[in-house]
This record gives sequence, structure tokens and C-alpha cells, in this order.
Amino acid sequence: MHVNIVLIGYRGSGKSSAGRKLADQLWKDFVDTDQFVCRRFETDDIAAIWADHGEAAFRAAECEVVRKILAQDDQVVALGGGSVMQEQVRRDLAETDGTRCIYLKCSPQVLLQRIHADAGSERTRPALTEHGGGLEEITRVLAEREPVYEAVADKTLNVTYLDIPDTVHHLIKSCL
Repeated sequence: MHVNIVLIGYRGSGKSSAGRKLADQLWKDFVDTDQFVCRRFETDDIAAIWADHGEAAFRAAECEVVRKILAQDDQVVALGGGSVMQEQVRRDLAETDGTRCIYLKCSPQVLLQRIHADAGSERTRPALTEHGGGLEEITRVLAEREPVYEAVADKTLNVTYLDIPDTVHHLIKSCL
């Protein structure tokens, strides 16, 4: 059996950046579910999808994409930050043999710094609350999501003080 490694966590935690490097080192394919959802809507802008079609349409497409991706073997998969909040996604993760789910945990302050440092993320990702993406929003959304991240994850890696190479090193050494 070939194992899929699924990275979960808040935006800015390094799922995509570390996931690409991890996939390279493990000779696996890398898949970012957000990219596949965006392709469905023929855009690379999640904020535009939310504005034009609504969050519900985005989440429905996300559930379909995750199910199809998990049917494949031998991948490193970066799930969108809110994916595991969907019951269907949690069920698919639990029912897919050979799936190793790792939560990349990060402090709200560092997440905010990382998000602001990535102009593309700020421009193409929607605000999740009326707080418009700031520290209060991150803290509030993380308070909702973190118990779910921890319940779904097989392992948790705190990446608050890790850069991408160190994250990949720790993933290989202690989480896989």
C-alpha cells in the first residue's frame, strides 16, 4: 500500500510550501486541493469564487475534489485550511486507507506575519469573518478549527518557529 500524506492547518502554516518540498524528497506527487477547486471555477482566486458563487459552492466543490484526490495513492496533499471543517472531508479522511494526516500548528501572530508576507495569499484569499483577516480573525477561526485539526490529525507538528526546510526535516524525522 502506498501512503498519502495529508497536511492540514490554517492558511500560512506552510502546507503548500512544505508539502511541495516534502513530496520532492519522498518522490511523491504533490497536490494542493485549493488549486483543483480553483480549476473547477476557472480562476486562481478563491476570494472571487466566494464573491461570485458563495462559500457553500466552494465547499461543495472542495468536498468533491478531496474525495477524488484521496482515491489516488502516493501523494503529499495540502488541504485547504477550512476543508476539515466539512463533515464529508473528515469522513473521507477517516475512511481512506493509507492516509497519514499531519496538522501544521502555528501561533496566530506568526500566521498573520506569514499571510502578510505573501501578497498573493492576501489578494486571492477571502476574509473569513467581519474582522477582515487580521489577528482577531485568525484567533477566532483557529479557536473553532483547532479542536477539529487535532481530532483529525495523526500527528501535530508545531511550525511556529520552523522555516520550510526545518518543517520538512521534522516531518520526515518525527511525523512519518
